[in-house]
Amino acid sequence: MLTWTEEFATGSDLVDTQHRLLIEKINKLEMLLNGPPPPKAEYDELLDFLNLYAVAHFKFEEQCMSSNKCPAHEQNKQAHAAFLRAFAILEGRYQAEGPKPELLDSIQRTASEWIKHHILTVDINLRACMNN
Repeated sequence: MLTWTEEFATGSDLVDTQHRLLIEKINKLEMLLNGPPPPKAEYDELLDFLNLYAVAHFKFEEQCMSSNKCPAHEQNKQAHAAFLRAFAILEGRYQAEGPKPELLDSIQRTASEWIKHHILTVDINLRACMNN
């Protein structure tokens, strides 16, 4: 489980709120995997949300970095594009194979590890750029 701490704070309340929601949904996937298997529709809904929300969040975050002249802006865009490509591959496998526990675990671990690493190495660069 990922736990939000102040080390994740970017200096943008809206970006941080969006990160908290993404973490909450990634944690929900982990909780589903650790309990009795829910209906496939619950996994479908959660994965659709993660995909659509990530796209919207990435767009907002990239605009925020650009408008605040954050030097990590291009690195951020490239990291987002790489994540969306990797997630699309996993989502394609999910569509083809269904809710196999090992695949869902891979999706959850990939998303969890990626977001933690990304926030702590790229997104926190926004902190120094806010209000400049």
